[in-house]
Amino acid sequence: MTQSQSAAPTPTNPAAIGLRPLTPPQSRYRISDAVFSTLSESIRNLQLPPGSSISEPSIAASLQVSRSPVREAFTRLVDLGLITVVPQVGSQIAPISISEVEEAVFIRRALETSAFQQAIAVDVPDTTQLQSLVDANATAARKGDTHEFIATDERLHQEVFALAGAPRIWEVVRGTKIQLDRLRWLSLDDSVANTELLVEHQQLVDALKARDSTAGTRVIAKHSTRVLTDTTRLRANNPTFFTE
Repeated sequence: MTQSQSAAPTPTNPAAIGLRPLTPPQSRYRISDAVFSTLSESIRNLQLPPGSSISEPSIAASLQVSRSPVREAFTRLVDLGLITVVPQVGSQIAPISISEVEEAVFIRRALETSAFQQAIAVDVPDTTQLQSLVDANATAARKGDTHEFIATDERLHQEVFALAGAPRIWEVVRGTKIQLDRLRWLSLDDSVANTELLVEHQQLVDALKARDSTAGTRVIAKHSTRVLTDTTRLRANNPTFFTE
């Protein structure tokens, strides 16, 4: 049974899923920021799946920090719609918001298209690093290495923004797409097996080398919206994971 076909898990104890004690943050980086980063990434990659129970005491114990920075991080996660507080029940990891997934797809498509156009505006961009990442992503797919697949996928799209001379914009994109990434992790087994994704990655490189705005815009549009095509099936297999 693949990850995308599995039944929804029972509520999870964060201490039991490998949340490691925090390394003391560097200067000018608050402990609450480190807690927030750890929890948001664990929500993003489904280590903390939708519906999981989560509490300040258990997180503080798992990360070996005091309750105060955990409380601050929880407040931020509630504001982002990633944690819900249920009266007389407690806090839970929020379901995946379909409307926010669609918004994230729109933002990513618009910004990556702009980055592509800026990258080819003056000269032929150096796609050496991008090609290396595309090749590494294909190798991960052949090996069935899901974690390396999604890591190289992230890095190759990040490289498009680097080629545009706007690497920090990728952090803006990444900050808007936690809900989208939760959907991507849920469908990850199917993505690794989908060779069309690999073809589209190579088409992106080829369009950059050819400075072909039409081809680049087309492949980014197709690639960025592909994850939405499986939403109905994923919702049917994991009905408690989603909300509008």
